[in-house]
Amino acid sequence: MRKFGIDISRWQRGMDLAQAKAEGVEFVILRGANSCDKDSCFDSFYEQAKALGLGVGCYQYSLAVTEEQARVEAQYLIDNVLRGRQFEYPIYMDCEDADQKALEKETVDDIIRAWCNAMEAAGYFAGVYCNGDFYRNHCSGAEMSKRYTWWYAAWCADEITDYPMHQFGGGTNMVRSNTVAGHVCDQDYCYMDFPTVIRAAGKNGYAADVPQETPAAPAKTVDELASEVIAGEWGNGAERQQRLEAAGYNYVAVQGAVNAKLEPDEPQETTYNVNPGDTLWGIAQTYGTTVAALANHNDIADPGLIYAGQEIRIPD
Repeated sequence: MRKFGIDISRWQRGMDLAQAKAEGVEFVILRGANSCDKDSCFDSFYEQAKALGLGVGCYQYSLAVTEEQARVEAQYLIDNVLRGRQFEYPIYMDCEDADQKALEKETVDDIIRAWCNAMEAAGYFAGVYCNGDFYRNHCSGAEMSKRYTWWYAAWCADEITDYPMHQFGGGTNMVRSNTVAGHVCDQDYCYMDFPTVIRAAGKNGYAADVPQETPAAPAKTVDELASEVIAGEWGNGAERQQRLEAAGYNYVAVQGAVNAKLEPDEPQETTYNVNPGDTLWGIAQTYGTTVAALANHNDIADPGLIYAGQEIRIPD
């Protein structure tokens, strides 16, 4: 098998992932952070990719020069980027910094192990990204790739299938145009069915052995579920939505029934409480409306600025 994907960051701000999908992109690897600085475009790219059904992975550009720094970077990514989300592709440590190249090869090996082991201990499918020079001369790539999945960068015309993932082009591209959806970006071929492997193993936010086929018809009615929600059995906010949808239920329908039960004698306007990381675009997608409609209905002057705890009224 071979799938075509891209890896992007804030340098591709504004890229239309729907257009990228139309051009053949099947997955995206998003930069989650530059060391301990979250990428400013991660949230919006993640929401777009998920809404479009694209597979998603994540990478962190590492500046670590000690094992402890590597563990700190890993924990930052887990706490600020990964937690509460699901990824169909691995979580990669991007190793290419000049300060790392100045270290002894054995030291770099230890740094990579510290990061990957911390990621695996937290339930994530960890891997390493680097180019051929780093792989051969600055870490024990041939040996390390037997333990961790490897994303190998070589901008060339030939396919390199010795690794599960090959970054074949970026600003220089000998295979196809160096632009996708009008943006210059790095491009990749993947030769491993990571979504199946990761879901079956229960990694990256997925429960073990979750089938990929459409879930069976819900066993409970919307009315029964609404009663359970009111009783506190499905959590609150984003957690409630995630759990209901993971179980195969229609969150919007259930929440509407909850609102009706709480105030049965008066019309209940649908509202949504903003959670950390939410965007108006993502809320609009959930409720089948538009960013403009939400902004007008809630007197939001700048659709890019919403805050956790803010109540968003959903127009009819």
